[in-house]
Amino acid sequence: MPNAVLVALASASFTAASGAALTHIRARRNPSAARLHSPRSPKKSTHHRHHHRHHHRHIRTHAASPEIEALRVKPGWHPDGSPEERVQQLGLELDGRCATNPAGVFYPVVLVGNLAYVSGQVPRNTDGSLIVGKCGDDIGDDEAVEAARVVGLTMLATMRQQFGSLDHIERVVKVNGFVNCSPTYTKQPAVVNGLANLFIDVFGPAGKSSRSAVGSVGLPLGVPVECEAIVELKC
Repeated sequence: MPNAVLVALASASFTAASGAALTHIRARRNPSAARLHSPRSPKKSTHHRHHHRHHHRHIRTHAASPEIEALRVKPGWHPDGSPEERVQQLGLELDGRCATNPAGVFYPVVLVGNLAYVSGQVPRNTDGSLIVGKCGDDIGDDEAVEAARVVGLTMLATMRQQFGSLDHIERVVKVNGFVNCSPTYTKQPAVVNGLANLFIDVFGPAGKSSRSAVGSVGLPLGVPVECEAIVELKC
């Protein structure tokens, strides 16, 4: 091989080696600059990234259990009529039961979305008077259940006043019952049944709700029972 060719090949090899060495030195001194000159792998298309993301999201989604699906089913009204029709059929008297001068500072109902939060209701008669007493002390079991039923009538009257009609109520979601009782009294659930059974009579299956029944050493104005509720309104 001619000497000129050998010299040219040696020069080319030296230049390539020098360039690689220089690049290595620059990379050590300035890593960010090295990334700018390093070869990059082709980017994935936006469509591919979205598809990949949706694919993983789909994997993480699980079907609801049969139990949850059963809970999603909304119960219907009473087979004999709408809530307003049932009030008439049962002969319930709601007039005069709404408080005209409440002692507290509050809204009777607060609406958030389709959920209406009904403030605590007390057993108010049609003449505006209150049932008072302590369960297990000066009020017997039957009287306590009747007092809770009257609380339910007061709540129906309040909801009719606030909504215009009880037929706007889709279902009763939650009831919290508070029973004014002696420390040894344990029949709070049976007492609150007075309201619960009234709601089922008026609303049918839609009147059966989740609930709590709690004993208390005292309640406002000396009443034996107070209840609050959450109801869902029709869209």
